[in-house]
Amino acid sequence: MDQETFRADAEATESESPHRLDIKVIDSSGPSWLHNWTSNFAALGISHLRSPMFFHPCPRDRDGLLAFAQETGRCGECVEIANCVGKSMSKHRRKKRTAKGEGIGTAKKGVTLEIDERDRKDYYTPSAEVFCDYCRNVVGRYGLDDLVEAGRVTSIDFGFFDDEFELYHENDPRARSFKVTTQDGQLKFAKVVVLAVGPGGIPNMPRTLSAAEKEGACHSTRLPKQMFLAPRVSEKIQKRVATAVVVVGGGLTAAQIANRCIENGVSRVLMVMRSALKLKPFDIDLDWMGKFQNVQKAAFWSADSDEERLEMLLEARNGGSIPPRYFKTLQMHVANGSLSIHTHTSITHQAWDAQLKTWKIETDPPMLDSPPRMDYIHYATGIRPDIECLPFLTPLREKFPIEVKGGLPCLTQDLAWAKDVPLFVAGRLAGLRIGPDCGNLEGARAGTERISWAVEDVLERWQLDQGEDAGEVYHRLCQRVGSVNMYDSLDGIESL
Repeated sequence: MDQETFRADAEATESESPHRLDIKVIDSSGPSWLHNWTSNFAALGISHLRSPMFFHPCPRDRDGLLAFAQETGRCGECVEIANCVGKSMSKHRRKKRTAKGEGIGTAKKGVTLEIDERDRKDYYTPSAEVFCDYCRNVVGRYGLDDLVEAGRVTSIDFGFFDDEFELYHENDPRARSFKVTTQDGQLKFAKVVVLAVGPGGIPNMPRTLSAAEKEGACHSTRLPKQMFLAPRVSEKIQKRVATAVVVVGGGLTAAQIANRCIENGVSRVLMVMRSALKLKPFDIDLDWMGKFQNVQKAAFWSADSDEERLEMLLEARNGGSIPPRYFKTLQMHVANGSLSIHTHTSITHQAWDAQLKTWKIETDPPMLDSPPRMDYIHYATGIRPDIECLPFLTPLREKFPIEVKGGLPCLTQDLAWAKDVPLFVAGRLAGLRIGPDCGNLEGARAGTERISWAVEDVLERWQLDQGEDAGEVYHRLCQRVGSVNMYDSLDGIESL
């Protein structure tokens, strides 16, 4: 079955209806869905995702991506995620571990929690092409094709606005709305705003680069916006001159950059990381994804304070890590002599020579086998989420201050800025309410479920304020949650 047939069959099962809402998506990376995602994957040459088959954006079908791969005959493009699936833990083993105080759903240090054999089909990772095609299928199925426009938001304000778009005062707080200003001066007004900006912070840089130094170094977030190899490095490769590149970081992005450099002809790549090299199938521990994940999440949600939740979140994520599949690739490069991995190592001094276009680097401990000069430095050091670093939220923060813990806002349980401020936050910035999976697709789906229900509630109340019949509004809400009385359809029919 081809993709078009799959889409037609899927559409037949959906209740198609025109959008009741006026929705607009503003994306600074481009005018289409997944624009930034596809740019990053292309820049790093990523062939497969890290996540399993049940991590995807479809809101209704957990097995939708798996079904898409099967129905379109593309299961061969999916790769099994090793070291995840095993036999279920027996009741006897669980009792012994509980008696030792380890608890159900927790794993010993250094021991991988096993996934039940019957879930093996879920623990494959799709190719980038399969995942992208499935996302296009979902976009088409729900009629979301024309919602995205390219633009950069410079300000989000919330209040009462008159016909001249100026603030004024009114006693009824329900009359307030958002004014969203973009870089080209456009104004957009909305009753609800959803902030889905990924990490929502600034790149982690060990030091600030000068204008001259930027010629010889960049953060990984810049790669989609420029050539992967600097012109000087490419020129040396073409002339068959030895080249050396430093990759700072110990996560998956660092591994992908190192692999990409070697594939492009760099003679020597040095990976430098402050901690040990951590191997994990996913960006969070397996016990947050397996059959006992609800135990972990219940402990997180029932924590006494946001400080405790922040500590649990940081412990579960525990910095960057590399999947075993990528580590095998790195080991092959190490065996070939094109890669060296330096753990527990920090760069103590670096100096850029503008004439030679090279770096002189000193580390602690010293890298004895390193070349005397480096041609380029890639910083794959991640992004630190920080709501206070987003300048377009300044008007909102000044009017409606919000408590912040470790850069993360203390949102309501509905992921709203405040009870009467319907700006909802998704992604890693919602970590104190979602949990350690806030930054991946599963956390995104959990967050959008909360947000969608809260948005429905906001709009229902707004429709009532506009004079709609309360009975009709309530009936529509009941239909959506599946709680409508089945005997209501008999209303008005005379009894026999």
